[in-house]
Amino acid sequence: MLNPDAIYQRLSTTLKSPLLEKLCGREQQDFLAVVGALTLGILIFHGFPHVYFAIPFQLLVISYLVWPALLRQGPFWFVVFLFSTAALWLNWTHADNHKYLLCYWVFSLFLAFDNGLDRPAFLRRCARYLLFFTMVMAVVQKTFSPDYLSGDFFEFILMTDSRFSALGSLVTGMEAELFSENRQLYVRALDPLLADQATATLHSSEALHRLALIITWVNYIDQIAIAIMLLLPLSRRGEIFKHLLLMAFIIPVYAVAPVIGFGWLIIIWGYCLVPNEVAGLRLGYLGLFLLLCVYEFPWLSLLVYSP
Repeated sequence: MLNPDAIYQRLSTTLKSPLLEKLCGREQQDFLAVVGALTLGILIFHGFPHVYFAIPFQLLVISYLVWPALLRQGPFWFVVFLFSTAALWLNWTHADNHKYLLCYWVFSLFLAFDNGLDRPAFLRRCARYLLFFTMVMAVVQKTFSPDYLSGDFFEFILMTDSRFSALGSLVTGMEAELFSENRQLYVRALDPLLADQATATLHSSEALHRLALIITWVNYIDQIAIAIMLLLPLSRRGEIFKHLLLMAFIIPVYAVAPVIGFGWLIIIWGYCLVPNEVAGLRLGYLGLFLLLCVYEFPWLSLLVYSP
């Protein structure tokens, strides 16, 4: 049986490896360097795909490579914020929700580095608010949605979204060709030129509906629990459990939902929220950051052929 005191002792002990100790971010300069570098990683690989952002941002990255101290300068993050806001505004009809959250986070970094305040404490506060409201608004939207808690939403996603088809086929045993046909039917249904043609029914099964219900309720309950724990004053054991719960949310969700930029952002917030007393937990978040890189490879399609 796990001993909480032993876990706490291990997480709070200074590591022998200087590199791992720096990555834990116990010292303020190390903490800020890791948070800034992770945020820069999101912006490079999953930032704002607009030419008005890409070219100036490439110049900013080159400037950072020449002068790494730029990452700890408020004006650097303010310029990134301006270009990211412009790119978001120009592409607002197609931008994912997490792009707005990324923009808020970049602005938080600008405020942290541009003022003479306790920067780690300020970033922890921003991360807590952003993560809390992200979870709360997700729960509220799902609670009042007419088709979420019934499982209908995820069942439809499993039937028609190519990113989830391999999972649906692998777990339920449905033929991959059925999911391919579903996608074709869905595309035809959206075509106004084919509006006068007879409608067709998407392929599903009891097993697919059960899978959708499991995904729905695990995701829903986990988000409620995380939101509640972000509000409560917790003991050291509670803090450890909260972060393990958040990690348990990230691992399965982003294995099947390839919104890697959003996952990375939540990981950064989790990293910020880890108290220095259990700084070893931050290595877990860094491990998840790398794990999501692995998730970007379509590993499920290796198990199930999806035409």
